[in-house]
Amino acid sequence: MTAPSDLALDHAVVGASDVAVTVAFFEALGFQMLARHEVGADVAAALHGLAGATDEVVLAVPGATSGGIRVVATPLAQVDRGDFFRGGHAIDLYTTDINASVAAARGAGAVVGPIADYAFGPVHLTQAQAVGPDGVDVVFVGIDHRLPSVLDAAPQRLHSEVHSIVASIDDLAAETAFWSEVAGLTLRSQFPIDVPAVSDFMMLPRHAPVRMSVMAGPEARPPRFELLAYDDADGRLTPSHPLTAGALVPAFMVDDLDAFLATVTAAGAASGDVVVAPGAGTPAARTLWLRSPGGVDVELRERTP
Repeated sequence: MTAPSDLALDHAVVGASDVAVTVAFFEALGFQMLARHEVGADVAAALHGLAGATDEVVLAVPGATSGGIRVVATPLAQVDRGDFFRGGHAIDLYTTDINASVAAARGAGAVVGPIADYAFGPVHLTQAQAVGPDGVDVVFVGIDHRLPSVLDAAPQRLHSEVHSIVASIDDLAAETAFWSEVAGLTLRSQFPIDVPAVSDFMMLPRHAPVRMSVMAGPEARPPRFELLAYDDADGRLTPSHPLTAGALVPAFMVDDLDAFLATVTAAGAASGDVVVAPGAGTPAARTLWLRSPGGVDVELRERTP
């Protein structure tokens, strides 16, 4: 049973112990505040597993229609995830100057690892990882063959909108099949990465080969959804529901929430109750929390007319 192919990743939800600090971090990377919402206790419980009302701030990159950040206040402390954790993993931004990206992140208080500069097949990449407030990971990607982003129309910018959200899982084949064959994303590529420079920029304690799947919604618009699996490194699952400080949750849009939910739960996903929640630059809409068969916590939101 295959879901309609209208599923699209829209933005990233980030848990924050101090919303102002996390917002300032993303503002230093080029995002701007769109809105601030008070989230009622019923919505906070259903979507985030929190007891009591909370606040959220929506940020976006000027000119982008997706790929924003929704920062949600949480009283739940940051989890010690370990080096090879499974779950919401990282937010990726394209950069036009990796050194300027590193400087901006450090200036905003992040810990930044080394810059990786390497060739991957015919593609040349530079990458660096910044660990921001509450341990949220942001990866800067300089690449000579980009997928669509706001940089196409604004090449003078340092950073794109969120170009990808990455989740780490155990069974790459099964989780990729769920998101592509059941949920309806398009699998654009799947490949191994056995490059020591990648382990270095990820600040891992040793070289760890990985495999990745890159998936996208209609027209490959940003952000894309990436799955990462380690070949030889065990790690524990760190759920993003309930939402802890620094947790990362991909937020998807779909046309018919009820039909989509019936399809994915029949394939092994678990979900919470449907609630009406404030939008990320869009009107309030029906939305829910869902956990994939591989343990990835996401939000699903129904598009409004």
